[in-house]
Amino acid sequence: MMRNVRKLAIGTALATLVAAAAAGAQGVPAAQAPMPSKDPSEFLREPPKPSSVKGDFTLVAIGDMLYSHPYAGTTDPELRKVLDIVRSGDVTVTNQEGVFIDLKTFKGSAYGNGQLWGSGTLAKDMKDMGIDILSVANNHSTDFGWEGLIESMRLLDAAGVSHSGGGMNLKEARAPAYFDTPKGRVSLISTASTVKPNARANDAFGETNARPGISTLRLRRVELVTPAQMDAVRALAIERASVREPAPAPDAREITFGERIYRVRDKEPADWAIHWDMDLYDHAGLLQSVREAKAQSDLAVFTIHAHESPTGVDDDNPPPPNFLIKLFRDVVDAGGDVVVGGGPHSLRGIEIYKGKPIFYGVGVFFIRGEIKALQETALRVFPDPATGKAPPPKPEERSVRPGGNPASWYDSIVAAVDYKDGKAVAVRLYPLDVGNTYDRSRRGIPHLADPANAKRILADLQKFSAPFGTRIAIDGSVGIIRIP
Repeated sequence: MMRNVRKLAIGTALATLVAAAAAGAQGVPAAQAPMPSKDPSEFLREPPKPSSVKGDFTLVAIGDMLYSHPYAGTTDPELRKVLDIVRSGDVTVTNQEGVFIDLKTFKGSAYGNGQLWGSGTLAKDMKDMGIDILSVANNHSTDFGWEGLIESMRLLDAAGVSHSGGGMNLKEARAPAYFDTPKGRVSLISTASTVKPNARANDAFGETNARPGISTLRLRRVELVTPAQMDAVRALAIERASVREPAPAPDAREITFGERIYRVRDKEPADWAIHWDMDLYDHAGLLQSVREAKAQSDLAVFTIHAHESPTGVDDDNPPPPNFLIKLFRDVVDAGGDVVVGGGPHSLRGIEIYKGKPIFYGVGVFFIRGEIKALQETALRVFPDPATGKAPPPKPEERSVRPGGNPASWYDSIVAAVDYKDGKAVAVRLYPLDVGNTYDRSRRGIPHLADPANAKRILADLQKFSAPFGTRIAIDGSVGIIRIP
């Protein structure tokens, strides 16, 4: 009983400190300090403004731009066919994964394992490809620290490419980017749920300064278990209970043990092993950004870079994790017109929710990035258990698997959403073959898929989209979704 009282006292004291810190940041008494909303439903109570782009309008969405050297001026005729589609719309949206900097002049530092690097010329290259507006929020955004992120955004500004998802503080990182077309203004709100440590932007709070970074959606991972599995977890937690980690209640349906949260499976699909809880401040803050963006634009687009899956992180399991379904539908209800998911590099299904297209995963566009290793990553070898010495070097892999990327990462699409006087009427899907081949000069470069592969990719999309009630017709090598 005393333990519960102590927790309540600590919680009350913490709430008082948070309010006081916020008050200090705002320069007003604590009792009057405005706090951000932690109630996502606050931004769903009123119907959003409808889309208002004029006449015939097309939005093109492509997957992650994961590349390191320019390709807009390519002489590859097959890549040029793809770029013709990219340039065919009124606006083209993507995610730039990683940063682009000149390593010879860059004054910042790299952090973590595996720095995804791109040439400082990529901002102009993307503009020349026909990309108008993009997200900079992903798990490689701060590979070269916030300095690398800010330099990339400076180069995008200089090239005339609108961008969202990063900034000198959280307010800037959550703010929408805008792109004006003759038929209306398009806004983009971007975030990431899979990030590296300290990637999140922060506003000034109390006596602490603001911090540059990206917009993030914080998640809590919960292991879903059967009642029998929970009994086993409970027994172990009781056996190893301590003052720091007390024994759970006999009837507890959720137990935190060993820095993991276990919850008894309720109504989740049988193949889901992991549930993801969204932080309420972030959930509400993102919906507020969508609502505000829509008020200032004719068409609002939302993107997230999320490697999470129902079975863990970064696998090629096509069903989306639970939180994306909830978040994406909330985004539409807040005013989003198009939702684009990215991150795991594999294709996922498509949903038409209240007449608005939701792409749970559009795959990659390029997967041809250079990784720059730090000394701490390159000089790391653990002993071979059999000899106690360094293991012999492995021969270079010729194939994509094993030792490389999943084959599913090389299937992708270009998605074109067609509008008529503000209403989405159709989605066109162009299957891409991103070069799953032994030929390193071809691997990772998008070409239109040949008829057999196009049919296979579209058949997969039909299967992935069926749980959402989406029907995809196949016309030759193009998928068509009619929106009533």
